Amino acid sequence: MDPKDFLVAYEEMLVFIQETAIWNDVETELSVKGVKAMTFYDVVLDYILMDAFEDLESPPSSVTAVVQNRWLSNGFKESALSTAVWSVLKAKRRMLTYPNGFMAHFYDISEQMSPLMAWGFLGPDDRLREICQYFKDQVMGYLVDIFSFQRSRFTTVEELAEDIVKHTKDRVDNLGLKLCKTIEEE
Repeated sequence: MDPKDFLVAYEEMLVFIQETAIWNDVETELSVKGVKAMTFYDVVLDYILMDAFEDLESPPSSVTAVVQNRWLSNGFKESALSTAVWSVLKAKRRMLTYPNGFMAHFYDISEQMSPLMAWGFLGPDDRLREICQYFKDQVMGYLVDIFSFQRSRFTTVEELAEDIVKHTKDRVDNLGLKLCKTIEEE
């Protein structure tokens, strides 16, 4: 995967969401998808990440059949999985009410990340699966932390904000250390 395409899509998303004039359209677009509020939790953690993790836990049987077929090469399996993911995204893109809206930008990012994540969780590469699982565990652990009365202080908004920032930094640091360790081992 060439990170350039991901970075371009990500930068375009950042430019898009900084345009306050489109926020009402984005809110309307996301409410149709079941997003209750325009918050980091509702959009990024719940709608994007947790839904993606759920989708990867129960892939279509046709995808599982290809990925688990021992007669096919890993290159063919990865290509087939990427094609399946891109086909789903292309079909979803055709259904967009706002063809240049938030979801279009999100699909641009997904076209780069989804095949990698799918291959990581479903493919035969144990190291990649371990990294993907670690990422998922850190995200899920973060969610537990921010809603835990033992890990977060719900006494004032300021204290809760401090704890959420601390949990965020801790989880990002954990991910960075894991990636550095993995790279060093190669």
